[in-house]
Amino acid sequence: MTFDEVLDQIRGLLQREGRVSYRALKRRFTIDDEYIEDLKAELIDAKRLAVDEDGKVLVWIGASPVPSSEVPQVQGPRSQVPSQKTQPPAPNTQHPSSGGSVFSQGD
Repeated sequence: MTFDEVLDQIRGLLQREGRVSYRALKRRFTIDDEYIEDLKAELIDAKRLAVDEDGKVLVWIGASPVPSSEVPQVQGPRSQVPSQKTQPPAPNTQHPSSGGSVFSQGD
C-alpha cells in the first residue's frame, strides 16, 4: 500500500471516529514511528486536518460529514425547492351578492 493510500484510509478513519491513537494506527496499518511522523506532518502541518493530543492521539479538526442530528436542517431548504409558491392564487369566481357558488344558480 502506498503512502497516499494509507493517508487516505487514515483520513477517512479520523473523519468517522474523530480521534485515533498512534498505537492503534501502528497496529492497524503495520507502520513504524517514522511512518507515523510522516503522516502527522501531512495531516497536521501540511493539510491542517488534525491536531496532536499529548503525543498519543490524533484528533480530527477538518471538515466532516453532517451529523445525523443536523440532517433535517440541511435538507429543509432542499425540500422547499420543488414546491414553488410563485403562482398567484386562482381568481375568485364567486360573486359576493349571489350568496352561493356560481355553479349552484342554474341547478
